[in-house]
Amino acid sequence: MNKLTDFSMKNITAIFIMMLLLIAGGSYFSTTLKVEMMPDTSSSRIYITAQYTASPKDILEQITKPIEKAVSGLDGLKNLTSSSQDNYAQIVVDLEQGKKLDDAKKDIESLVATVRLPQGVERPKVLTAGFASSPVYYMAVYGGNGMNQNELDKVYKDTILPGFESIKGIDHVDSVGNQDAMLTIKLDAGAINNYGLSPIQVSNLIQASLVSSPAGSVEVSGNSQMVRVKGQLNSIYKLDNLPISTPKGDTLVLKQIAKIEAISESSFIARVDGQPAIGVLLYKTKAANAVEFANTADRMMTEWEQTIPGVKFHIVLNEATSIKESIHGMVQEGTLGAILASLMILLFLRNVRMTLIVLVSIPLSILITLLFMNPLGISLNIMTLGGLAIAIGRVVDDSIVVIENIYSQLQKAHDRNESVIKLATKQVSSAITSSTITTVGVFAPIAFVSGEIGEVFRPFALTLACALLSSLVVALTVIPMLAKLLVMKSSKFQHHNEIQEGWMLNRYKKALVWSLQNRIKTLAIAALVFVLSIVLIVPHLSIAFMPSSESDKQVVYLMQMPRETSFEMMNAKSKEVEAMLRDAKDVEGNAIFNFNEALVGYDFSMDRTAYKTTMFTEVSQKQDAKTTMKQYEGEILNLLPKGSTVDSQLISFGDGGGSGPDFYYFLIGDDQLYLEQAASMVKEKMKEFPELTDKKDSLSESKSEIEITVDENKAQLYGFTTTEVLENVHNWIKVENLGDLKLDNITYTTKVMLDSKFKNSANQLGNLFMSTHTGQSVQLKDIAKVKQIDAAVSIRRESQKQVVFVTAVIDSKDKGGVSKKVSEELAKLELPSGVSHELKGVSKNIDNSFMQMYAAMAASILIVYLVMVLAFGNGRAPFAILFSLPLAVIGGLLGLIVTGESVNVTSLIGFLMLIGIVVTNAIVLIDRVQQLIEQGHSVHDSLVEAGLTRLRPIIMTAGATIIALMPLALGLSKGTIISKGLAVVVIGGLTTSTLLTLVIVPIIYQLIYSFKGKYS
Repeated sequence: MNKLTDFSMKNITAIFIMMLLLIAGGSYFSTTLKVEMMPDTSSSRIYITAQYTASPKDILEQITKPIEKAVSGLDGLKNLTSSSQDNYAQIVVDLEQGKKLDDAKKDIESLVATVRLPQGVERPKVLTAGFASSPVYYMAVYGGNGMNQNELDKVYKDTILPGFESIKGIDHVDSVGNQDAMLTIKLDAGAINNYGLSPIQVSNLIQASLVSSPAGSVEVSGNSQMVRVKGQLNSIYKLDNLPISTPKGDTLVLKQIAKIEAISESSFIARVDGQPAIGVLLYKTKAANAVEFANTADRMMTEWEQTIPGVKFHIVLNEATSIKESIHGMVQEGTLGAILASLMILLFLRNVRMTLIVLVSIPLSILITLLFMNPLGISLNIMTLGGLAIAIGRVVDDSIVVIENIYSQLQKAHDRNESVIKLATKQVSSAITSSTITTVGVFAPIAFVSGEIGEVFRPFALTLACALLSSLVVALTVIPMLAKLLVMKSSKFQHHNEIQEGWMLNRYKKALVWSLQNRIKTLAIAALVFVLSIVLIVPHLSIAFMPSSESDKQVVYLMQMPRETSFEMMNAKSKEVEAMLRDAKDVEGNAIFNFNEALVGYDFSMDRTAYKTTMFTEVSQKQDAKTTMKQYEGEILNLLPKGSTVDSQLISFGDGGGSGPDFYYFLIGDDQLYLEQAASMVKEKMKEFPELTDKKDSLSESKSEIEITVDENKAQLYGFTTTEVLENVHNWIKVENLGDLKLDNITYTTKVMLDSKFKNSANQLGNLFMSTHTGQSVQLKDIAKVKQIDAAVSIRRESQKQVVFVTAVIDSKDKGGVSKKVSEELAKLELPSGVSHELKGVSKNIDNSFMQMYAAMAASILIVYLVMVLAFGNGRAPFAILFSLPLAVIGGLLGLIVTGESVNVTSLIGFLMLIGIVVTNAIVLIDRVQQLIEQGHSVHDSLVEAGLTRLRPIIMTAGATIIALMPLALGLSKGTIISKGLAVVVIGGLTTSTLLTLVIVPIIYQLIYSFKGKYS
């Protein structure tokens, strides 16, 4: 490291050029970094999906179980879960950490290809990303200035939708509420049966008349020309009068057996503040820059509002806005921290030039880090910005130690020259190098933390490590070089030979001498404080997975009415709810909600769910979002009929947003009846805990299903098998999609189906006719029993066993504590035979993540000790330094209890950081002690003199870090949610460890040294 200093002192011009290149490079690459809310997390999960027209029970037996069995032996399989529901099966394959997704996907595709599935099943899809991804931009398009719905639909289809689909990085666009031209050919069951036809025959005849295809080519006058054959169906009138031939040889027209309806309709209904609209959800690809993506969409919308009269856009959710606010907040707090750190340094050095030299390390270290983030594949997000903001307080530490020692040596030197600066830098180079490498080494175990937590915090650790290593290089090169240029020959330095003692030094000297003379008493006091902090504080700390945010205001209500509810009834009830939310006022008469958007029939899927509505709104700034959300969840439920449910979610980044259940209690078994009994017992027990709200189980939702039981004997009399009955029923009730058909210059989405009045009940289905092989007709009810039954909406399995889960929202900041208390009581229940239980949700996340973080801390302590042993050349001095770690725990716990922060993943990262930060002061102190002992001083005198000479740099470095982190700890800006708990822990831990390290570490060192002398 000394060679770096020598190089910088000899090549000042070269160093300046390098600085300019680094500044230019860092500034440029900061503009090219991908910007997003959180780091990309490569999921270790693969989804297998299959579609088949069948009930959940049939899907389970014919689709789900065979696929589960095929993939159960996959190498690296961690867990297997599945969901079987109407017409759809999804099997989720969780892989062990480190398993390559692409290789696993190929293996799964090969295994699934060997599975024998029923005829008519679409080829199962194997995906590495699920359908649960959320849109990054969501807005509503509506018409003003007299624009009607048809005009809005045309503008949207011709201009707006193609525009959005052209955005760079677009994955797909969901459109909710836009109307399409629909043509439905509704077959008359009685007429079809009278003419001896079947629905499939009619459908095939219509399709045959729609054929338009090339027939080949011919030579005409020496030129080759294509020949195309097409029908004359170019109007609804011609389709109505399409000739249909019957099996008996008769000819009739289509309108005799079917009714053709041409309408404009939407699968969903969308409204903004009661006004008809089209909801638009933009999904970006994983690699796309969220801010650039949103900016492009914004530019398009601005242009459309100016060029298309009447078109208006209402922004519901823009992730880029949150990202910008978070980035602005982090930059603001980081800048404020840098200013405060500057004032702290100036207060101690009382020299503007020296302070400016130190401050050079902040922009240089940050810009060097930004330069390396792109090659490392790190994006600009809350985590990496948090790392940079926290680094601001730490990157000046090495420079402070160097410049303070240069300052001291220049004061003592009679001949101020370059050698004095080199000597001063050399004296501390070993200490700052080992302390910086130690701090960086602390984050190495995060590389081995698995799951989403590891992937989220890994960029944070890399960013911070890069900033710290950059600051070390700056401290050993740029700082001495600037000291040579700016202060070496300064006339403002006063010569002095000894340590200039002030009131602080005098008091510290007395405390240190007394402590060294009363070692046992001092250690006993420190131990007592440590034990009391654990005993008195830890039981009162709340536990959560991630910190909660108080600034989020956007709410989504998911309304569900009984499954038999019609789309029209759902729409009418949604209007009532919208009116109630629009009219909601506080005591001062101000509106409680800023806007309201309803999507009737929409459940984040492009298939209509008639009995559901998704409603977005925003709570006004004066209202408490969580309280208001829960209050109006009850108000909405009061407007809905019995059997309805309302789920509310606060769209929040943190853990406390109410974004779904926190508590999952899984019941596993093979007997459905026993599982239902167990679920009932668990729900009854959960009623005893007032902290649990929104208690539900996966059995609560059921649906009506028509079951056709074929009487084998009766069926055989008419020559039918069960399979043939199935095929006949399927042909009667299925909807045949004929694709797009252009009639009267309008393109219609065309479908052929049996008129709903012939299939809207069990009785109507029983009246359907089937033709026997002899041409005789028989009704379905004559050979089968048709009845309506209750059935499960979906059947869930885990590890190839059926599961039922009971969920609840934990209405408490101490989510981990409540979850543990509830699970302990539920474990005492005597569940039915064959039913086992498993706890999941926030408690499971906390247990897994916390255990990994504890393991990472233990590994970090060993890494810290190893680095210090290598630096000091022995194991005794580093062992004394390790005693600064328990002293940091005291302050960290005090910081949490005083600020009301919970113990969560971010605060544990703070404790991990402390391991590296607090030993820095002890290293700087003990390094000087070692130097003095080597010069022949006694241990006692060395400890006292080192304490006095290192007091100022230790106080300065700790103070600069603490002051720089203070804005983050206050959490005044949006986006500092991740860094707040971390900053609180570091500030508290660094404060107590700095004060106690200056006394306790010298005592431990003296004890070890005396122990060595006694037994050597």
